[in-house]
Amino acid sequence: TTHTYSDERLLPRASGLQSAVLHKHFIPEVVTQSFHNKIMEPTENLSRDTEAIADSLAAMIMRERTNASCSYYEGYLNSSDPNLITADDRMALVDWCYCVVDHFQFSRETVASAMEMVDRFLSMPSSSADDAVRVAYEALRDQSKFQLITIAALYTAIKINEKIVVSSDLFSEMCSRAYTVEEIEDMERTLLRGLSWRCHVPTAHQVGLSILSLILPSVDDIPEATWGILMDEMKYLTELAVRDYYFSTQRTSTVALAALFNGIISNTSTMEIQELLGAFLRATMECFDFDHPNQIAAARSRLKSLARPKTLLQEEDVDERSLDDSIKTFRVSNRSN
Repeated sequence: TTHTYSDERLLPRASGLQSAVLHKHFIPEVVTQSFHNKIMEPTENLSRDTEAIADSLAAMIMRERTNASCSYYEGYLNSSDPNLITADDRMALVDWCYCVVDHFQFSRETVASAMEMVDRFLSMPSSSADDAVRVAYEALRDQSKFQLITIAALYTAIKINEKIVVSSDLFSEMCSRAYTVEEIEDMERTLLRGLSWRCHVPTAHQVGLSILSLILPSVDDIPEATWGILMDEMKYLTELAVRDYYFSTQRTSTVALAALFNGIISNTSTMEIQELLGAFLRATMECFDFDHPNQIAAARSRLKSLARPKTLLQEEDVDERSLDDSIKTFRVSNRSN
């Protein structure tokens, strides 16, 4: 059984791309080919090396705690300040990034990686005299620069995570030349300097898979179909979380746990399986320095509200949306020199 709905439930979809900007001859031929690979069972995506997974997860959580001590999770937006960009501005750019990766048939995890870099860059302490801090300060007050940082982050994330590279010239073309090749590449260098070249941070989906890998040996009699549904739902919910600024202020592991708990409750087949998976998930939480259960409960509530149908973009909006539509934000922004 294959599970693909999570690639279709979040806007915008690749099928809606009929842009005058992205013509087929711009796309590397290998992207447009069909591949007939052997279908894997869902649990084949999980690691059986639980010791290595546990060590990796512990190291990741230690980095999260370090980030917390540096005020990374305090956030960088203030809704009471009219001079700052907004959470809606950020969400619009996340949707544009999803639009791009869907068009090239890349993984949506690449967008999660890109936005993690953007959020971390904009959360840098303002006390430093580094040029990157100045750029971050300006980007919070200039939509054009905020867009350019996001483009540079996606450009970088594709180079890191994908087998096919999208050139800076093509990115400039996708933006209707609102930004030059030099501006995109210069911003990429500024971004990487500001991040001290640390750009391999695990995503919430990857953390979720690690947690499931630790649970798997204890519940390996659960049907593959149930694992597939749970993993699809977790993937969808973590994709959804990328769009919401609130989750950029939460630890990655908190987002992963919220998605797993919500996925278990909403999509596993029987109450017995729900209770079994929930029990082992709570037992796993006790083995690591995750957030307090109240913090995870708050994230679960937020994620649940986002996943309600009334809060999602409607199907007719999906069909009408295109990369050309979403790119209009680059044309109307006031550019500052």
